[in-house]
Amino acid sequence: MVMVTTVQLLRWLPVCTVLVTIQEWHRTLALRLTNMNVPEVVDYRDTVTLSCSYDLGVHQLNSVKWYKGNQEFYRYAPMLTPQVTVYPVDGIAIATDRPTICNQYLCSIRLTGLGRRSSGEYRCEISGDAPEFKLANGTRNMTVEALPVEDPTISGLSSSYLPHEHIAANCTSDRSSLPVRLLWFINGRTVPMEYLQQQQETTLESDAFQLRYRTLEMRVPIERLVQRELDNAIHIKCVATVDLVPAASREAAAVIALRSHRSSLFGFGGGHHSNAAASATTTTTVVGRSNVLLLLLVLLSAQPMLLTVVVMWVGFTVYSLPDSWPGRSL
Repeated sequence: MVMVTTVQLLRWLPVCTVLVTIQEWHRTLALRLTNMNVPEVVDYRDTVTLSCSYDLGVHQLNSVKWYKGNQEFYRYAPMLTPQVTVYPVDGIAIATDRPTICNQYLCSIRLTGLGRRSSGEYRCEISGDAPEFKLANGTRNMTVEALPVEDPTISGLSSSYLPHEHIAANCTSDRSSLPVRLLWFINGRTVPMEYLQQQQETTLESDAFQLRYRTLEMRVPIERLVQRELDNAIHIKCVATVDLVPAASREAAAVIALRSHRSSLFGFGGGHHSNAAASATTTTTVVGRSNVLLLLLVLLSAQPMLLTVVVMWVGFTVYSLPDSWPGRSL
């Protein structure tokens, strides 16, 4: 077994330092690609940007070439005239609404008019000048799809409900070539599967894409989902999610009301009925007293003498009360 001593390590230290220095020096001299940006999934209605940046080291830039597959479609050559050359490739259209940006540090181009044939592998290739013509390149894949651009549509809701009713509604997603997952939420909570119907899907062909519309129906008993702190308002939301492209998720929301008092909704029925009975008794008493007073007034108006007697009797009664009686001073 070979034992490495500290002295031997110290002898090799200068050599290692020189090797690392040479490697770092070579790296700074070499032409290399430092970054490449190509979106993975895009909507066919978008204008997308492809870019790559590079470090030339001690070299001069000879050219930057963009390929789709093995076909070159764009070249930037600062030493030639013209500096930019575009080659026809199926599925590729360079946006001309503003100039591309290519220089000694980066090259950025924009594609428009996307379609199915625009999907594929994209390569950025950097070339140094003579006599070595050093190369550096990178590749990325881009897929063109039809993504949802509109919020889902909620249909079938009423503006208000009674506690014993069901909320029945449909949520329909915008068209998409990728699968869309629909989710219902009530007051921030996911609606359980037991209240959802089987999801329906409709397909159609458009712009060479197989598009899907999906509809999910829910039927929810209000008394099972409403919480006590609601104040008779129910917040409903439908979310359409594209799992492969989270940024393409869309949502729609609605607020509905309950037409009954909160106590009857959350199991306080006994107190509610007692209050109702007390209210009915009070109403009956007030109505009965009103009828008696009305009859007395009719009799008094028909008999002026009787009215005089009654007034005198009331005055004598009040005068005869003791001084301590409440209201005697009135």
